[in-house]
Amino acid sequence: MYLYNISIIAEDAVHQHIAAWLQENIVGSGRFETRFLELLESPHEGVTYCIQLNAADEQSLQDFQDEKLPEIQALLSQPAYYGKVFMFDSKMKYIL
Repeated sequence: MYLYNISIIAEDAVHQHIAAWLQENIVGSGRFETRFLELLESPHEGVTYCIQLNAADEQSLQDFQDEKLPEIQALLSQPAYYGKVFMFDSKMKYIL
């Protein structure tokens, strides 16, 4: 089993729009089984959201990255979000 995590740190001025878009276009798409979380007690200013995908194999992770990651990157690269949003992702493998 694998876990793929995308973390998005957004300034207060834009976080609600980012969250609504993620819920509608990524989490609510129904194509992948994802979880949508908000990080509590973040050391960063703004709001941190995480999208997590549990996958049985690496191909499922790759499918998600190929299909959904470009959509997220396109949103976050819009001029309205320049310098207001930071994204990073991680792939993890369950040991137990």
